[in-house]
Amino acid sequence: MFYAKIPMFHVEHRVTMRILTILFITIGLFGCNKPNPNPELADEIYQDLTSQAGEVKKEAENEKKKLEGFKKDIEKAVPQTGEIKHAQKRYFESELKVQKLEQLAKYFELKAADRMRYTKAEYLKAFKAGKSWPTEEELAAYRQYKLSARVDGGWDSRRRVKAYEKDRGIASEGPNGVEKVRKGEKKTRI
Repeated sequence: MFYAKIPMFHVEHRVTMRILTILFITIGLFGCNKPNPNPELADEIYQDLTSQAGEVKKEAENEKKKLEGFKKDIEKAVPQTGEIKHAQKRYFESELKVQKLEQLAKYFELKAADRMRYTKAEYLKAFKAGKSWPTEEELAAYRQYKLSARVDGGWDSRRRVKAYEKDRGIASEGPNGVEKVRKGEKKTRI
């Protein structure tokens, strides 16, 4: 307490100093309104892309370890027994998988870097306009995109129709125009 050594410093002055100190702290905390220098750290989409890149890198590292084991299997294979062809097949398949995983990791890294640039630009626009960012619509669209990317469409139309009906709770027709029966329901004619 620097003011304790000042001569003629009375109790009334201490109260005034405390009030002024609290006032300055309050103004300092609530008076500043600056934009976030790293808005990408608050962006759910950016965080998801960086986590996906990390997961794929780990998976690629695990596959590289398997690749080394397959290389040792090729060296240990007995000639003219067919073992070497099987070992070479596993080795080349694993090598191809490593290449694909490394490409996917690079894709997610580039996508995250692109998202970071986009985030900074859009955040500044929203900050200047006084709006919140990221918008709920954008996040909902990304979540929907992730869900649709997980679903394997494939080429089999029957499987796609069944998956569509299952997702939406629709009962499909079986042969002879009879609706398929679910547990606890009655058969109906159409």
